[in-house]
Amino acid sequence: MSFVSSIACRIRRVALPCSAAVMCIGLSAAGATEVTLQHVAKSARASEKTKVAATPQDGADSAIKSDDAAETRDMGSAARAQALDKVYGYKGWNITFPSFADTVVQDDGYWRTRLASYGFGFHSQNSAIFQGNILNTPRKIPAEGFLPCTSANIDYNCAGGRSYFGQRPEAYLSGIGLLTYDMSQWGVPDGQIAAGVHYAFSTDEQFSPSALRAQSLSWYQTLFDGKVEVKAGYFPSLPEFAGTFVGGVVTSPFGPAASVPVVLGISPNGMGTPNFRATWHLNEELYAQTGVQRSLPVNGPTGNPIYDEERANPSGLDFSSSVPGTGILFTNEVGYKRQASPDNPFVWVRGGVLYNNSEFRDYSRLLSDPHATRDGALGVYLLADYQVWQSNPSSPLTAYQGIYVGGTFMYGEPEVAAFTQYYEARAYWFAPFESRPRDLLSVIYSHNETSKYVKNAIDSASAFTNMFAINASNSITASYMANIKPGLYATLGVGYTDKPSLQYFKDEGSSFNLLFSVYALF
Repeated sequence: MSFVSSIACRIRRVALPCSAAVMCIGLSAAGATEVTLQHVAKSARASEKTKVAATPQDGADSAIKSDDAAETRDMGSAARAQALDKVYGYKGWNITFPSFADTVVQDDGYWRTRLASYGFGFHSQNSAIFQGNILNTPRKIPAEGFLPCTSANIDYNCAGGRSYFGQRPEAYLSGIGLLTYDMSQWGVPDGQIAAGVHYAFSTDEQFSPSALRAQSLSWYQTLFDGKVEVKAGYFPSLPEFAGTFVGGVVTSPFGPAASVPVVLGISPNGMGTPNFRATWHLNEELYAQTGVQRSLPVNGPTGNPIYDEERANPSGLDFSSSVPGTGILFTNEVGYKRQASPDNPFVWVRGGVLYNNSEFRDYSRLLSDPHATRDGALGVYLLADYQVWQSNPSSPLTAYQGIYVGGTFMYGEPEVAAFTQYYEARAYWFAPFESRPRDLLSVIYSHNETSKYVKNAIDSASAFTNMFAINASNSITASYMANIKPGLYATLGVGYTDKPSLQYFKDEGSSFNLLFSVYALF
């Protein structure tokens, strides 16, 4: 292989798996209800001193203390389901995990209550995402004058292939099922064992690979009267750090487009890895947490950490990675979070540092040595959200309603990150209509800066590849999430991106994507 051809093959592996109009990370579904949005209730990871303990007895009422059994029998399906959240809901996210009440099946026929009588809880989250460019631009890369598609580029930046997700109409289906077991009944403070599976089907394997794999197998408990949380086992890191989802509601998936955490090896919601997290709650608002995670393979065959992890570890249960050079990701975060209450608006400020000791491709030496690597890479993030107006501050259950603004900054070293700086500004409105308390309207602007080393390498090979590098990308997305019924959400939106792919070809043009998603929780 020639020197130029070798560089071109390396460059093709720089491409990111998604457009700036759709978030690259954490696309698996979740949900929220009026009384479980992060602005109303404590996070699912918070200690609850008023938990209702379960005992392993027969009968539908054994999941509730005997004093409350008669009252429970008089509850409706949604109320009974919500009463199980504190003990049997999945624990550990830094945003509120969806309530059992916010599911299609709730506790119909007392099935959840009966399951809880044996110590178990179950939650299933399923999503379908559709995206397509409606501008009159090429739906694929021309067949002539470009490098052929191979398994290494996954149909990206090659003859007849794609430049970005949504260049032509695309679909992505995914879901997780989580089974929890309450260990507090055996004397473990807030204790829980959780096991989960993940499935996915995608028309674009680089955006997100099709999969059927283990998603989690973890142990959770608190120490020192709930001031410290500990979680260990196999589980994803992304839902437990940073809080990248707009409003803490992952049922509305469109807008954010940060790639730095994934480039540095963090595991998204559908992909568990060997993991440990500890969180110290200094008081009701201040916290500090640390995580130690087996990294995703950041220097794998395709350069796409999510795709390479799926292919190297299809079961999801491998402790180590078969991809050489894969190491450990260390994450440290501090934050201040104040929940919304009457006349006290919601505030959440958090910042963190990521360090991965894996072997990374060294873009700064790509021109002189296409196979050059370096050990270790650093990244930082800072996010803030503030409720500027409370539309209904009369009750703790409605104080979250209103308008919010927020911002994000992320940085990855240009030697290892194709997009080295990420900026985001967002505005969103919970309950824009009084009769629609669970709806969400959002507008998000994002800006990605390209690594100068990646740009130089791509442009140096343009005579051979007919592909060129962008300096930066700007995107704006507007969407409306509607709650159709408990456990069912639909989001419709549009997203414009001036330069939708890191590498572009002549006449590729911009993208104006129609966005649609459906989330169903059971």
